[in-house]
Amino acid sequence: MRKNAILLAFTAFIMVMPFWAAPLSKSIDIPIVLTMRLVGIYAIVAVGLNLLMGYAGQVSLGQGAFFGIGAYASALLTTKAGFPVWLGIPCAVLVALIFGILLAPVLRLKGHYLAMGTLAMGIVVFVFLREMTWLTGGNDGVRNIPHLSLPFLEVTSTRGEFYYVWVIVIIVLALCSKLVESRVGRAMRALHQSEVAAEAMGVPVSALKKRVFVLSAALGGLAGGLFAHLQRFIDPNQFTIILSISLVTMVVIGGMESVWGSVFGAGLITFLPKLVEALPRWFGDVPDWLEKYSNYEGMVLGLIIMLTMVFMPSGITRGLVDLFSRRRSPFVNPFRRKAVD
Repeated sequence: MRKNAILLAFTAFIMVMPFWAAPLSKSIDIPIVLTMRLVGIYAIVAVGLNLLMGYAGQVSLGQGAFFGIGAYASALLTTKAGFPVWLGIPCAVLVALIFGILLAPVLRLKGHYLAMGTLAMGIVVFVFLREMTWLTGGNDGVRNIPHLSLPFLEVTSTRGEFYYVWVIVIIVLALCSKLVESRVGRAMRALHQSEVAAEAMGVPVSALKKRVFVLSAALGGLAGGLFAHLQRFIDPNQFTIILSISLVTMVVIGGMESVWGSVFGAGLITFLPKLVEALPRWFGDVPDWLEKYSNYEGMVLGLIIMLTMVFMPSGITRGLVDLFSRRRSPFVNPFRRKAVD
């Protein structure tokens, strides 16, 4: 009941956001509604990654690969094969899901080896998108991607795109919240703590890892498909290792084992460059290194991950919940305590 109330309150907050955000955007010089479209897209892929990393305990440094696969699948189907957008996006989910099934054997690796394997997976997909010029256009990318649309209705306004994306996000959040509270969710948590113990309790460890991996791939494809039709232009450089690191940062900051933490992490990491860009407009002259934030974004994200894992390993969202509802220090590592128990 409490979780349903949180979802309803969040839905109401999102639905009225365009009305109160417009005057605020003018005063702080940051396009809130425009940026929130991207927050929604990154929230979808971050939730999928959190299911895989946070709940099932399988490290992935290549989630950007499925995001790119979904983006290119929908873009190519709608621009070259003449698919309508409302059909191209589900096809993008299907393509990413198939790639997830094909790449699932990487889950035979464990720990650091799994991290390296998924990292290599992301690099392979990036090179594929860049070098298969006859299909993907190489570095020239895919242009003139059609707007988001429903049957008989093209969505071209910023507010329409905002609602299009966030209705899908809320559906994904509702379904994933139900999943993690179900028997499957409990099996995922058991898998995270100890594969041996989970298997001894009857959890089909190998099959469960593959299912979660494929589900996270499908959510990555869904987010990628939406991204292509929002940006209307994509090229391989939008799906580099930096994207995968950003997605991991969203999950780590928001909180492992937290669906809502993924949304918070996506919002923080997406708005961070906008805030840095706005600083010169707020304060006049700023140091040169602040104006060149994009040059060292990867370093900043790596530093954020490192500091979060050291000082607040449960993530900001979960740390604050622990602080206010359980009066427990947010600097305690709950995962370590579970392992000891």
